[in-house]
Amino acid sequence: MTERDRISRIEGFEVACDMPAPAGNALRVFSRRGALLIRLSTEAGHVGWGETWAFPGPASAFIQDVLAPDILGRAADAPLALQQTLLQKVIPDRRGQAHMAISAIDIACWDLFGRMTARSVSALQGGPLRRDVLTYASGPLLAAGADRYTGFGAALERYRDLGFRAFKIRVGIDPDQDERAIRLAREIVGPEAPLMIDLNEASTLHDAIELTRRVSDCHLGWVEEPLPHDDLPGYRRLAGRMNLPISGGESFCGVQAFRDSMQTGALDIVQPDIALCGGITETLRISALADAFGVRIAPHVWGTGVNMLAALQVCALLRSRAGSVPMPMLEYDMSHNPLREAIFAGRPDANGLIAIPEGPGLGHDISVDQIDPFITRHWVMD
Repeated sequence: MTERDRISRIEGFEVACDMPAPAGNALRVFSRRGALLIRLSTEAGHVGWGETWAFPGPASAFIQDVLAPDILGRAADAPLALQQTLLQKVIPDRRGQAHMAISAIDIACWDLFGRMTARSVSALQGGPLRRDVLTYASGPLLAAGADRYTGFGAALERYRDLGFRAFKIRVGIDPDQDERAIRLAREIVGPEAPLMIDLNEASTLHDAIELTRRVSDCHLGWVEEPLPHDDLPGYRRLAGRMNLPISGGESFCGVQAFRDSMQTGALDIVQPDIALCGGITETLRISALADAFGVRIAPHVWGTGVNMLAALQVCALLRSRAGSVPMPMLEYDMSHNPLREAIFAGRPDANGLIAIPEGPGLGHDISVDQIDPFITRHWVMD
């Protein structure tokens, strides 16, 4: 490696778009979505892209004020070493904003390394285990207003007609409405399609058990985040009383948080979000830990096309697992998301499979022109 192959510039692109109408989940409604995209560059002209989406503004500030001195000048072909350095620097906050900011840097460094070597991220990890992956339609968002399930059935019919063969719906309004929605979903997608529900932390132990009892004949694949994600004792109690797999972990930061849930048997399926949990490096650590504990892993995917591409590369590396639903399986957010479509617009084929890009880095070319209409702030450090 030469001096020209060191990281010489960090750029941040805060991006956002308006939703067609306010919508959300059982806990919150939003009218705008955003993310922070990071571009790392070398003097030799190579670039790599990364993302974190939860708090774009604070993540920008954290990278500029705290992380940048340990990024600039670093070897671009050593993402593991860079992530280790950054984690050591942020010891006082390794389960929050720090991990989210590091996620963006780590994804970008892997993309950069891959583009420097003309190899995909999965190839750099020893080669992909698969060329495509089953994807599930995640949606719709719940409408704002009195009838939260407005347009619910029509949306599911559209997902089915687009070629999706697995589905996850948001519920959590109240047991009666949720039961009707689940039964309608099962009717639309058919008796064999994997069908999962996401409660978005909005339920209680009693209500979650009651709901799954009511719809036991609908054969759900998993119940996602029925309780607040940090209520580990509650999840342990729920796991002992529910006859369905429980999934969660999209808000966990760092492998240690996942270790705690696996060690106690709180979750059957873990769902790290690569753009929040610590990046590609941390997700692969989580995957190895899940294998050791016999826990399945299904990455959570939100944000822009960068996170989607990172998830596809990770899915290429995950071991196949049997269970209530086939694994691995990729989440495909079906809500209004031009931030993803501008970067990556891949769709499933007739069998519900989406091809994993095989190009360098994240596998797919990314340019500023693609995201230019959505940029709300751009900053540079070199």
